Amino acid sequence: MNTFIVTRLILKDWYLNRTLLVAAIVTGLLTLAGIAASKGNSIALILGIIVLATILIGMGAVIMSSMVNERKQQTLPFVMSLPVSYLEYTTSKLLGSLLIFSVLWLMLLLGMIATILITPWFSNGLIPFVVIMLVEVLMSTCLIAAVSVTTESQGWTIGVAQIGGLALNAVGFSIVRLPDISHTMRSRTIQWSTTSIVLLLAEFGTIALMLGTAFFVQSRKRDFV
Repeated sequence: MNTFIVTRLILKDWYLNRTLLVAAIVTGLLTLAGIAASKGNSIALILGIIVLATILIGMGAVIMSSMVNERKQQTLPFVMSLPVSYLEYTTSKLLGSLLIFSVLWLMLLLGMIATILITPWFSNGLIPFVVIMLVEVLMSTCLIAAVSVTTESQGWTIGVAQIGGLALNAVGFSIVRLPDISHTMRSRTIQWSTTSIVLLLAEFGTIALMLGTAFFVQSRKRDFV
C-alpha cells in the first residue's frame, strides 16, 4: 500500500473539513452546557438531544458526501491518476472521513456522559441508553460512508442519510420500551444489562460488516469510469 499517498489524501480531507468540524464541536459543547444548565427540565433535555443528533447526522452526511463530490467536481480522475489503487483510495476516504467524524462523535459522547455524571438531576442509569443511541448514529454514518464510496451517487447518499435520520427515532423509541433498558434508566447507578451489551455488540458487528463490504466491493473495481 502506498502509505504516503493515502496519508496525504487523508490530510486533504481533514484540511477541507476543518472549519465545519470546529463549528460542530463548538455547537455541540454549547448544547451540552445548555443541557447541564437546564436542571433536569425534560423539554430542554429532549431538545438538546435532538440538536446533538442533528449535529452528528448532518456532519456525517456532509463529510461522507465529499466522496460523491470528488466524482461530481471531476477531481476523482486526478486523484486516480496518482500512484494509488481503488482500494487505497477507499482506505483514504473511509479512514479519513470516519476519523474526522469520530473526533466530533467521541467528544460529544464523552461530553454527554460527563454531563450526566456531574449534574445531580440526571440519573446515571441513562448512560447505557445514551451510549447505545450514539453508537447507532455512528453506525448510520458508517452506512452513509459505505454507500457513498461504493456507489459514488449523490441520490443514494442523500437517500440513505434521510433513512438513517428517520430510523434513529424509531430505534430510540423501540429501545426505550425494552424492559431491561427502561427499568434501569432511572437508576442512580450505571447498570449494563444483557440487552444493552447485546445491542452494542450487534451495532459494532454491523459497522464492521458494512465497512468490510465497502472494502470488498472497491477491491473488485478495476477502473473509475
